[in-house]
Amino acid sequence: MAKQPKFYPNLPRDKQKPKGRRVGAICVNTPVRVPRMIQADNLYKPTKVYTPNLIKINTMETFADDTRSGTKNPGWRVTIAKGGDASSPYSREQYSLKPTRFTVRTEGVNNLSFGSGTLFGGLIKLQNSTVALDNRAIGILRNKANGKVGNAKLGPPLAESREIHRLVRQINGLGMETFKALLAAKKTKGASISKQFGNIWLGFGFGVNPLLHDLQAAAEAIQDYVTRMDHRAVIRGTAKTEYNSGFIPTASSEYIAQDCTIAWYRNARHTQSIRYVAGIDITVEAGSSYSVGDHLGLKVEALPSILWELTPYSWAIDYVTTVGAWLDDMFYAIPVKVVYLNKSYKYQSETLGIPRVYLSAGTTAGFSGTTSVGRYTNFVRTVHAPVLPTRTLAIKSADEIASHGLTKLLNLGSVVAGRFGPRLGTRPTHQFREKINPL
Repeated sequence: MAKQPKFYPNLPRDKQKPKGRRVGAICVNTPVRVPRMIQADNLYKPTKVYTPNLIKINTMETFADDTRSGTKNPGWRVTIAKGGDASSPYSREQYSLKPTRFTVRTEGVNNLSFGSGTLFGGLIKLQNSTVALDNRAIGILRNKANGKVGNAKLGPPLAESREIHRLVRQINGLGMETFKALLAAKKTKGASISKQFGNIWLGFGFGVNPLLHDLQAAAEAIQDYVTRMDHRAVIRGTAKTEYNSGFIPTASSEYIAQDCTIAWYRNARHTQSIRYVAGIDITVEAGSSYSVGDHLGLKVEALPSILWELTPYSWAIDYVTTVGAWLDDMFYAIPVKVVYLNKSYKYQSETLGIPRVYLSAGTTAGFSGTTSVGRYTNFVRTVHAPVLPTRTLAIKSADEIASHGLTKLLNLGSVVAGRFGPRLGTRPTHQFREKINPL
């Protein structure tokens, strides 16, 4: 065939791969084997009897199975481009094992022994509860959905609007107190600063900063509402945590030479992560039922969340629980249509096994061995109903509670010490609630 001009479309190929090789279920199980090899000689010194194979083991043992299951879908890109759902469940377990190679020489009153071999030092798998991790990922996903829409939650600020005049009038008084305390700091050797610190800290934290934040949020929300338009977006929410664990052996029954056994100190590093991916259609055009009240969070449905944020010291409860976040998810509707939603969970562990030998009484040894390394990965992707997920009521994880720990301690310390809020108001406003920026 003659060479075609560049503007001609590509002709379809006559030869195509059989569809059976590209589409269908995946189900693979592959055994993972580790060596168990030990060879040890021994010389019985009183009679000089030499035993060449006192211990001889040479096997390959099945440790676990690499597994993979799911569904092939080579046309997933086309499906997504047409606005469809190409999600499919998938799971995989994978092992990577590096054994210890060792040599040993032992000597006692009656025996002189030499040994060598290859053994695997073990693997630690420790998967913690994922409730807190799941809540974090969902929170980030919903924050990104709100960011795509550009809406705001102005119900609590408007409910407190009667206090804005007094707040603005007293900001100057708080500033003057701060200035006077600084002037008197040298004379009182810092006592004036300590005395005013609680009021200053809580005043700016619960009064000035929330007011500025509300003004900025209102301005941005109004601008986003004026320029709103329908569009499609893909949003993701990811949360990750890492932790350590270990194992210290106290004894062993695995002989590698005369009067000598082996065990491993194990130190493992674990990583858990959850990722939500959602395709959403944002429908906020003027022709839809989406109103300015919806955009600013001024609907009756949002009343429970507003009342919670107006409750005195609800911010302190939200430091350790997900009550506020759960109410937001349940009663603040985000104007999006979810096309697809899937969740991926990934767990990884890496175990380092440091060999250690145990000797019978009266025996000495020279030992050399490499570190055993075991890696494990578990990945699961599940398809969820096309609805934005909501966080569950739970106690926050230690990592979440410790986040911005200094600020939280200063707030709680000031209140407990008797500074029940600054003179700017009778209760802390809602906006000081912990703000976690989307990843």
